[in-house]
Amino acid sequence: MTGLYEVAIGRLFETVPGGDEAKRRFAADVRQLLEVTRERQPDGPAVQTYEALLRRLGAAPPDAAGGLGVVPTPEQGLPPSGSGA
Repeated sequence: MTGLYEVAIGRLFETVPGGDEAKRRFAADVRQLLEVTRERQPDGPAVQTYEALLRRLGAAPPDAAGGLGVVPTPEQGLPPSGSGA
């Protein structure tokens, strides 16, 4: 599903007026979130997901690895949440 969301977000930026500026701002926000997440959970699945989103948006550094990343799940270290937790 993460890949699907990444594609959908990219398409939204392509179709809306001012999408380039919105995409630039969104990518800056994701980069900031990525930095904070790396400080707290350097090997966490969220880091991989944010990196993948930046790649999909074309906003990753040139030396970034490819791939779609992972979806954070309780099995990968994300704490369970919701009414059943």
